[in-house]
Amino acid sequence: MIVATLVWVASVVLALVFAYSQQASTFDPDKKLAAANWLPTFQQSMELGINNVDTLYIIDENTCVCSARSQPHISSLSSYAAEQGVKVIKLKPTSAVAAILPAQPAAVLVSENQQLVYAGPLSKGLACSSQNGFVELVIANLRAGFNSQFINSDAEGCYCEIN
Repeated sequence: MIVATLVWVASVVLALVFAYSQQASTFDPDKKLAAANWLPTFQQSMELGINNVDTLYIIDENTCVCSARSQPHISSLSSYAAEQGVKVIKLKPTSAVAAILPAQPAAVLVSENQQLVYAGPLSKGLACSSQNGFVELVIANLRAGFNSQFINSDAEGCYCEIN
């Protein structure tokens, strides 16, 4: 009985590891976010105007499992950002964006003086949940007067490639 239980537990663990490895990926394996003049290129590709307020761009098309899982996080992040005085703009990725933004769901936070504060995924892990979120901490730091200029290329999680 004990051997059967140990075999069952080992099988479940292996199945979970396999499932994670099949869905988890690095957000930006080709380092697209590290390109020179990334922010102006992003703004031009998305045809964005200049905002004179802190602005959070959430890029998500909700076309894959990873995007669907992130919808509760996107809602809570949008509410949190608005409470902190950050303008939230939701964008669908375009084919032009695929050259500079590797995956979705993603976030780009730009300060009121047009400096990049954050670029990368909303969170890490398969659930794309607020418990593993990056953007909330970056917003809190910005409100405290600290711009991290955080480009998050190496996060591992459930992301959908932008085509």
